[in-house]
Amino acid sequence: MLYLFCFFVGMILIYAYRRSVPVNGLKLMKCSELVQAKQERPHLKVLDVRDVSEYTADVSHIKESVNISLGRLPFVWDKELSPDDEVIIVSPKWSDGILAARKLKKAGFTSLSYLTDDCQRCCPNS
Repeated sequence: MLYLFCFFVGMILIYAYRRSVPVNGLKLMKCSELVQAKQERPHLKVLDVRDVSEYTADVSHIKESVNISLGRLPFVWDKELSPDDEVIIVSPKWSDGILAARKLKKAGFTSLSYLTDDCQRCCPNS
């Protein structure tokens, strides 16, 4: 019984760690930095990891962003992204952004950033 309890506690700790502790090398980016980065490096990719229904319902999402939901990310990232790309992850939930960064890091991505601001507030035409 004690082993079963320890197993469940361990699984909960692993789950919490994977969703809250930042990925090594993940850069945090503000909206103003995104606007500047898009001007300097037009080839960078903005990845929105929301579910498709949330993404399409929100008409104010970032122009030219790629939408791949978090659950599908490990299976279809190679259709839109390359490990050589500079990827900026957009997600309303911090934990989803961290999890997406972990999945992309595992796939070999080296240049990953997480957008910490809601860009629609500071620059609605982004």
